[in-house]
Amino acid sequence: MKTEGAPFTVALRSGMAFPTWTAVTSPNARNALMAILSALGLAHRWGGYGEEEDRVRRAVIEGLAALDHGPDGAWIAAQTGLEQDCVAALLDRLVARDLVVRAGDCHTILGAYPLTIRATEHRVKLGGRIVQAMCAVDALGAGAMFRADVAIESRCRACGIPIRIDTSSEGTALGRVEPRSTIVWSGIRYEGDCAATSLCTVIAFFCSQAHLEAWRQANHPDAEGYSLTPDEALEVGRALFAPFLRPAEPTGLERPHGES
Repeated sequence: MKTEGAPFTVALRSGMAFPTWTAVTSPNARNALMAILSALGLAHRWGGYGEEEDRVRRAVIEGLAALDHGPDGAWIAAQTGLEQDCVAALLDRLVARDLVVRAGDCHTILGAYPLTIRATEHRVKLGGRIVQAMCAVDALGAGAMFRADVAIESRCRACGIPIRIDTSSEGTALGRVEPRSTIVWSGIRYEGDCAATSLCTVIAFFCSQAHLEAWRQANHPDAEGYSLTPDEALEVGRALFAPFLRPAEPTGLERPHGES
């Protein structure tokens, strides 16, 4: 599967564009990223995205990393300087965009990509805390988002053996990868207006290409997706998540990779 067309780019804040196309040097990673963005329905997700929404979403992500529970409206209001009624309305908009995930009671925040309070396969050691990532690519992109080296503990989706990955250079490069034969499957499936319950469930680590192929034959033999090396998956994770918490910059928007 190959995705054609001009790269999608949106301004998150002054001088900060999403995604970071310059992080993607592998054609395979670039195609996987394009496929993910296409599956997500970008006009619905990002059209008219505003500064106050951005402030609230950033606060939610920071709260998920700092707290032992999902941040509530009062906490977010204190972090952003916005009134709680305004925060509540902005959270509704972010949930509708599938940028924040809430529980069925419509109050408890469960996550904001790439992090969640739910237990997942993907544990990320960030500083002195352990946070949960929604998928393998999310786990790999978390370090670049926080500009910090992280230690990832996950497992092979097929056989369950541990997979451990350390990042370096503030989350922008790989250090240890065990086992060295580790592969990431970037499946493409978006349903129910929620990536957490669809797309994220088919983006996983495998200990080898052979185990990935065995799992696919048993579960999703005809499903679209990309087999990525850990380096390629890190490129996708960096492109998606590195811009999320970066402050506004005085310079113009970063151009997609290859443009002048």
